[in-house]
Amino acid sequence: MALRSAPLPAIPPRTVRYRLDYCNTDRDPDPVPGLLTLYREMGWDYVCRSGPLFLFCTRDPYAPEPHTDPQTHAQLLKQLESQIKRGCSFLTWMLVLFLFFCLLGILNYGSPLVALAQGTLANIGLFLGLIQLIKMIPALLDWRRVHRMITHLEAGNSLTPIPSASRCRRAVNGLALVATPLILCALLAYWLLPHPQTRWSLGTEGRPGDFEPVLLTQWEGESYRPDLLESDGVTILNSCQWDMTLLCPTRWEVRQSGSIVKDQISVHMTLHWYRPLFPALDRPLARDLMNYLTTHEENTRRVDEASLGPWTVTEHQVEGTDYLVTAYNPNTVYQYAVAAGNGRTVSLSYRGPQDLENHLPEIAAMLS
Repeated sequence: MALRSAPLPAIPPRTVRYRLDYCNTDRDPDPVPGLLTLYREMGWDYVCRSGPLFLFCTRDPYAPEPHTDPQTHAQLLKQLESQIKRGCSFLTWMLVLFLFFCLLGILNYGSPLVALAQGTLANIGLFLGLIQLIKMIPALLDWRRVHRMITHLEAGNSLTPIPSASRCRRAVNGLALVATPLILCALLAYWLLPHPQTRWSLGTEGRPGDFEPVLLTQWEGESYRPDLLESDGVTILNSCQWDMTLLCPTRWEVRQSGSIVKDQISVHMTLHWYRPLFPALDRPLARDLMNYLTTHEENTRRVDEASLGPWTVTEHQVEGTDYLVTAYNPNTVYQYAVAAGNGRTVSLSYRGPQDLENHLPEIAAMLS
């Protein structure tokens, strides 16, 4: 015969109450043993702690509440409020400091778009500022919540049971708890782990893969000789390099340098190709880049050098572009061109015998 086990008796559900209490552990003597003893005598069991917050629970429905006097409870919570305020003040000053660094980077370039597309200081300042903001928002919400509890207690109203957090606040705290470690781990990985190759000799097959850069070897004729000086296996003066910023997740820099042997002319070109995070920023970025290129050369001249004077800036209508502008000044050896279209932006700085206006279709082709 098969034995049948007797059914287990149903256990009625029991209500468990939980309470948080604050204890300043920096005081001397240590108040923690006395606090635990007091709760134990009142029928509450110690569960765990998180910093200065202690969690207690009880299954006894007749166990008294830990705090029966609202005014005394308010005085205790004011200590917690002071600690939260100090944390919020520290995060606020750090946020102001990082945003100040970002502002310095923007002032250096004269445009927020150019600073976030090219500048290191502006990107680091904004990135670290965003991290501080993510950490500061939950702290401010905690401060507001504790302050409202203190106001409620000082009015003579008891906080039993303690109200639960709103869904919005739980979502914000959860986002901060998840996002902050992920961002810090990404930074550590970026600083400590070996990086993949980001720089190649110009002309290496498949590099860059987002567009076909214009080449001086095609512009200057057979007498042109590129500078093939190498460093770590890369022709540093004829190379392409991938990079990224907060504004432009994909950015290419192409450098070309050499000479025309027949005429003994030094030729140089620096090309930047951007794919902004928001495609609609391609044209505003191009406008700011042109303004930066022309004013930067004026600002970097020596005191004893004469002013460059006005630039001749010409806008061209070329198929495949929404915006294409060239800049020429007879008092400098450089010519500049910027173009925008298809959510991409190109800036070009050229020193040599060619006229950029004769190569507009080639510049426009880099946006396709």
